[in-house]
Amino acid sequence: MAPMNSFTGTGLLHLSASDMAHRNGNGRVRGEGVGSCRQPAPPPAAVPSAEVLRRCAWEIGERRAADAYVPPVNHVGLAMVTPIRGYAHWRMLPEWIDHVARQRGGAWHNSRPILRVYDVSLIHFNGFNAHRMQDLHVPGITGHMFFSVPRPGTAQIAEVGFLLTNGEFIPASRSHVVQFPADSVSPRHDHAALLVTDRFRVEEVGNLWEQERILSERARPRLRDRLRIATLSMESTPSGQAGTMARYVAELAAGQTEHGHEVHVFVPSSGGLPEDRQVGAVHYHALPVPNQGSPVDQALAYARAAEKRLDAMPAFDLFHLCDWMTGLAPWIGTRPTILSLSSIETIRRNGTPISQLSREIQQTEREVLHAVDAILTPDSLRDTVLAEFGIDDARVHGFPMEARLHNEWDCPLDLGEVKQSIGFGPVDRLLVYVGPLEHDAGMDLLIEALPTALRRVGNLRLAMVGVGGMEGGLRHRSRELGVSHAVHFLGHVDGWRLARILRSAEALMLPSRRRVFRDDAVVDLARRAGRPVVTTHAGPAYLVRHEETGLITYDNPGSMVWAFDRILGDPNHAEFMGRKGRRDGESSVSWSEAARRFFELCAHSFPQLRVDH
Repeated sequence: MAPMNSFTGTGLLHLSASDMAHRNGNGRVRGEGVGSCRQPAPPPAAVPSAEVLRRCAWEIGERRAADAYVPPVNHVGLAMVTPIRGYAHWRMLPEWIDHVARQRGGAWHNSRPILRVYDVSLIHFNGFNAHRMQDLHVPGITGHMFFSVPRPGTAQIAEVGFLLTNGEFIPASRSHVVQFPADSVSPRHDHAALLVTDRFRVEEVGNLWEQERILSERARPRLRDRLRIATLSMESTPSGQAGTMARYVAELAAGQTEHGHEVHVFVPSSGGLPEDRQVGAVHYHALPVPNQGSPVDQALAYARAAEKRLDAMPAFDLFHLCDWMTGLAPWIGTRPTILSLSSIETIRRNGTPISQLSREIQQTEREVLHAVDAILTPDSLRDTVLAEFGIDDARVHGFPMEARLHNEWDCPLDLGEVKQSIGFGPVDRLLVYVGPLEHDAGMDLLIEALPTALRRVGNLRLAMVGVGGMEGGLRHRSRELGVSHAVHFLGHVDGWRLARILRSAEALMLPSRRRVFRDDAVVDLARRAGRPVVTTHAGPAYLVRHEETGLITYDNPGSMVWAFDRILGDPNHAEFMGRKGRRDGESSVSWSEAARRFFELCAHSFPQLRVDH
């Protein structure tokens, strides 16, 4: 049996009962047999002193064990020293070199050893697809050296081998990938990103965090650019009519041209439109339609005159019929056609007994509605049309046929002229504060944030609209900070002038420490102007949805700098937030917005007019 001191650790578990008896000297096993021979725990080992460790290290270095070791295979190692400097060590075995030399024969003559370094940043390296390659001369088949990389922030990989005179490189070994860090903060401090389509087209997008919205927008079908649209109508405001349909035809056509399309409106000639003429960017064509006979007779006469005029013109991409009286041409339904319907004969009769003419009009309406591809009606009429004519629900769309007319909040505006009128340049980036100049309103936070913000956006300008006791102190502080050129105090402004200033700004700034009087009314002004609102948690934050209709931040200068960067660094997102707030805050839409909705419906209804993304 082995001596007692040879059993340690788990060896005690294998000690037999007979062994235990022999060890006890009385032939009996005590207890369970294991506990009786468990050795005491060894004392903790003494920690070597620093002097002992230094002596051991010196002895290991003196032996130079690494020099005596010969690896069994070729190898090359790579390490990072600085962001632009690396270290490589290598060894190529003589046996491998002799073997390759015999294989290559005469081609091996005058070959030389090299270290080939590849830039493999952000790729899976296959030996051929490096971004950049550099060859470094090595003095022998074993050694080490320092080398430079062309720029920081790259990933490098190295191969050691021989370069033949014919240009062929025979690698002996390849290193692992080594990442060389950047030597400074990334110059990309904004939220821009790249969008790679399924066809490998690369496009820049303004904000990485809006990826869901951007992808959703791109997934929507789009119409081709510069469509030729023929609008067929019995009335319009340029031809002298003043009803709802007349205004709808003229304003929607103008809104369609704002989106870059070519629009031609065909209406019966009248005293207001005796001949063809162009109104704005819309082409109006006066058709010789006699004003006599029944509505059906007039509709037939209009169809003949319109068809004759259309035959003499280049082909149109889309036909827009306004009312059933313009839909009696024989080709209706064979080309992309959409119908705007403001009323139906059942409603026009208003409960009176049906006549033969009314029955004929109803039948004609039914035929026209079933022939076209899509139908636009006011929301109040849509359910009635579905019930009356039994049309597929997907073909009838509610549409704002009485969109809001232009006023001071959406009329054409020269933004550069407005900025010049308040003392700034036409291309300056304007932000506006509206409210009392008092401590609770927090305007001083904007002044304190301006020096940092101006270093990032040099043409940032701030307009202060309002009066209050802090005006003198704010002026003095802006001069101390050297930003007085970027801040103008406009005093009390209201009415159409305030509307123009808000529309020329990129955002409304409300850096509130506490709520101030009528700040909710100021937010409403920004909504009407279609501008995002920047406020704080202490301000009217309940009126702002963060990153949707504006920004909610904190009442300190650092947070104001962040807000400046967010608004000015991504103007596309700022514009989106302004549109989002306006759409939610207004019960009606502009004619340009109505035209945009019109084209969205056309894109869904007419696949032949779409364009691939």
